[in-house]
Amino acid sequence: GNLAVAFWNLRDYEQQKSLLQRALAIKELAFSPHHPSTAVTLGNLAVAFWNLRDYEQQKSLLQRALAIKELAFSPHHPSTAVTLGNLAVAFGYLGDYQEQKSLLKRSLSIQELALSPDHPSIAVTLGNLADAFGRLG
Repeated sequence: GNLAVAFWNLRDYEQQKSLLQRALAIKELAFSPHHPSTAVTLGNLAVAFWNLRDYEQQKSLLQRALAIKELAFSPHHPSTAVTLGNLAVAFGYLGDYQEQKSLLKRSLSIQELALSPDHPSIAVTLGNLADAFGRLG
């Protein structure tokens, strides 16, 4: 965790990725591949791949994290909404704006139920959704 953040701050994304891959392997053994803590590390590792511009790997990791969160918490939990939003970003970078829009709509519907109407997270999701609509024409 903390050492990976240090390498992120230094923009050494390969080292960040390596450390997070080790952390993921440990968490999968110590907790399980389906534990919420594993999902957090998957999300962090997805950021490393985003920094490396490997959007397919980012997408894959976030899909795993989403499946864990949907089972561990619920499909309507705020933590699930965060992962949906992050996954939408990955689809956007891959040029799949239809899927990006769909995921952002799901994320927004969860956020609107769980958060206050003027919460900053809702503003971010609305901006990302507007971008997806703009790219779709």
